[in-house]
Amino acid sequence: MKIIISFLLYIIFTFSPSFAQSVIKGVVLDRETKQPIHGATVYINNSSSATSTAKDGSFQLHQKIIQNQELVISNIGYEAAFETITTNNYEKVKIYLTRKITTLEEVSVIPFEKDGWAKWGKYFTESFIGTSKFAQKTKILNPDILRFRYNKSSKILTVIANEPIQIDNKELGYMISYDLISFRSNFSENTIQFEGFSYFKDYKRITKSILKQRRVAYQLSMMRFIRSLYEHKWQEDGYVVRELTKKENLERKDAQEKLKTITSLVNTKYEGKWNSFYILQSEIIKDSVTKYQNIMRQPEFYDVLGKQLTESDLEKGSLGNQLKEIHHQNYIHILNRNQKIDLDYFNSNNAYDESSRLKIDDDSSIVINYQGNYTPAIQWSMEGFFAWYSKVGNMLPLDYTVQENNK
Repeated sequence: MKIIISFLLYIIFTFSPSFAQSVIKGVVLDRETKQPIHGATVYINNSSSATSTAKDGSFQLHQKIIQNQELVISNIGYEAAFETITTNNYEKVKIYLTRKITTLEEVSVIPFEKDGWAKWGKYFTESFIGTSKFAQKTKILNPDILRFRYNKSSKILTVIANEPIQIDNKELGYMISYDLISFRSNFSENTIQFEGFSYFKDYKRITKSILKQRRVAYQLSMMRFIRSLYEHKWQEDGYVVRELTKKENLERKDAQEKLKTITSLVNTKYEGKWNSFYILQSEIIKDSVTKYQNIMRQPEFYDVLGKQLTESDLEKGSLGNQLKEIHHQNYIHILNRNQKIDLDYFNSNNAYDESSRLKIDDDSSIVINYQGNYTPAIQWSMEGFFAWYSKVGNMLPLDYTVQENNK
């Protein structure tokens, strides 16, 4: 069974790194009282650039300028907010924060789980932080802020946090503050979606081991693949990208229909008693049912590989401001034989190869930039290695650069 994960991470876009630094200036106010908010965290999404507001709610953040970049404001007790920064508004940003509803139990028919972390903590950690060697050393420091709600009829788990999740990634040397906007796991469809804002703070002491681990994390990342696509360096970086189509498994479909018919017969005529069904009729034997059940373990679709693709096959054109638009009507299959895949991927997923499969929604396109950003992520689904690896425990800030002198 394959799990498709759609990540809805908010994305930032900036100009070329050659642009000079400027100062983003603004003020943060309470939406209801219009009073300044002191001590709110102000940061560039998914980066290591951050500051906090003064007593009068004002802030200054030194940052490269900047086009269509997300400035995030976070404070305990308030909903996180963001402002899209442009060259026209970066010196006069005014943000209003809305207080969070504290009586969340009253606005939903389905209550939060009483012992949510005890029941769902392991699953959430593996789905959100990951199970890689980096993720295994990554810890959520304030799990008590998480609230879990499970809908038994729809088989959907949702998770919320009343304040930023504080995360310690020992292997990569980051303290991460993650404003979780939403987390949703649909067990019927085998999909996981989460979205949020994050900023990274380096450990005070960055060792050679940490720098090495960051390079390893980068080599395996979706960020590197997107940067390679943007720079037309697939061949140089070892990526082999091919077109992929999904072919329906007709044998499985036939077995599914037969099992459905047999199950309906057992439920209506034999009151759901399978032993009575096998004894009182002879047309369908137990071995046949077992055979159909085994066939149902096969994948619903087969992957059929097509022609090898180049970067130009995905590009629709340039949007200016260092942005490119990409699209492909079929799945794309990605393999990089030069990469040493984390063995935990095979151990935890029963994976048969190290490939990734990506699919852009029909009639949609993705915008990418030189940093490895891609948006809107909701229109891009992942299967295989990238789906497993693209978790918070393996994340690097978008301003990460490989330090060649430390190889």
